Amino acid sequence: MTKKKQFLPSNKKTEKRKPVGPETADEFLATGVDFEEAGEKWRAGDAAKSTRFFVRAIETYDAGLQRFPQSFDLSYNKARIQYEITQHPRLASQLPTPLIDLLQIALDSNRYALNVNSENADVLFNTAQVLTSLAEAVSEGRHASGEARDQALKMLQEALELFQRCLTVQEFQFTEAQDQAGMSEDDAMNVEAEPAMIGSSAPDASEEERWASIIEPVTKDSLLDTAVAQLETLTTVCGLMGSQGVSGLAWIEEYSRNLLQGKITAYVDGTDRNYKVALARANFIAAYSDASFRRGQLDLPTYERDLTVAFSQDFDLSTDPQAFCDRADALMALNASIVASTDYAQNVPEKEVAQIKSLRWDYLTKALNDLAAAAKLPMAQNLPKIHMRRGDCELLRLRLSEQPVPHGAASTNRYTLLKNARVHYQSAVKLAAVSGPPEDEREAIARAGVLEGTSFNEENVMELDMKRCKKDGNTFEVLEELIEDGLLSPEILNRLQGGSS
Repeated sequence: MTKKKQFLPSNKKTEKRKPVGPETADEFLATGVDFEEAGEKWRAGDAAKSTRFFVRAIETYDAGLQRFPQSFDLSYNKARIQYEITQHPRLASQLPTPLIDLLQIALDSNRYALNVNSENADVLFNTAQVLTSLAEAVSEGRHASGEARDQALKMLQEALELFQRCLTVQEFQFTEAQDQAGMSEDDAMNVEAEPAMIGSSAPDASEEERWASIIEPVTKDSLLDTAVAQLETLTTVCGLMGSQGVSGLAWIEEYSRNLLQGKITAYVDGTDRNYKVALARANFIAAYSDASFRRGQLDLPTYERDLTVAFSQDFDLSTDPQAFCDRADALMALNASIVASTDYAQNVPEKEVAQIKSLRWDYLTKALNDLAAAAKLPMAQNLPKIHMRRGDCELLRLRLSEQPVPHGAASTNRYTLLKNARVHYQSAVKLAAVSGPPEDEREAIARAGVLEGTSFNEENVMELDMKRCKKDGNTFEVLEELIEDGLLSPEILNRLQGGSS
């Protein structure tokens, strides 16, 4: 969540005046805030109307900056609202610009605001957030190149630097506020009597036309927000480290230790944020353990133990759908890492293959149970994605029925597993049509469509309906994506291409 500046207008004259366009920086600011408030009003009911108001707010702030280029309030609000639109898929989908381009525009605007005031904690925090979101968008595609991942890592490293600068400013302000709290009452009154930061850039503006920026005091919660954001950024870094060596993880371990054992432990004391911190810590441990396992620095039993401990200490998942989803994602990542590090056909004895498949079945079943529990909770968000992940889990369990050494339960229940996957993808289609972003609906439709044309032949080998595939030109593309995600066997595509030649 971006740090939003709040503005408090002073008493305005009530007599009617002929409407005129904004002239001062404060007037541009007031007009933009009015448009923002209208956008907020319509956000839940009419995404198109809400987006139009937000765009008008941005245009107003931009027009004000043309005349008052050093107005921090105008530059801050413009950058903030540009980023907030990207974080609401229903709003972002109303614009013709791709998400990555919208994020780049927001980043440029935040850099501009940062250039106007490089010591403002809020804009430091927001710029780091935009960099994190842009890094995730650049690297999350199925075909993300090594160059894209390297670019994302550079963005995340810059985000960490900005978060640290933000934290330094906040710690100074927090200490200063604590010192002032110990002043005598008269001294404190003198400090409070000093004017707050004035948004007006026109020194001769009348009292009625001035807007004052409300500077919220820095609290332990503020410090904790920034420290947790750093930890979450480190979690993302772990997922992008690729095959880098031990040195790539060493700095992450040291950085996280300073956060978890030092700052976060101190900040969380006396707050009600222990659960949020515990979940962020668990997600980091899961990502760091996964990266270590992929590099051969962690064995499977230790990885499994770390994961179990991380999600069982300090908090109860039973009422939090996000925690269920996070643990399910961690278990599915564990499964993927085992697949990536194991060559069944050449290097692993059959007995060990059977043991590993049994472990994978258990991990995926636990993940499926977590996702089912999350979907039942009334606070669950992103239900289309939850159901798609359930479909993914069923396909991953189904793949355990393949040679060599088919898993018993997977083989016996192959028809049920395939049927379950279809049902989950179809549920995702229905839910996305009502409340999800368009891209979720398209993805769910594509996956459900592929599985509708899938069956087992007399040898219990999965295959696609050739006639259906020829009708739908997108089948091959969707099938390639499912294979790349490890959800279907490459043999399906090989047989399909062989049969069509």
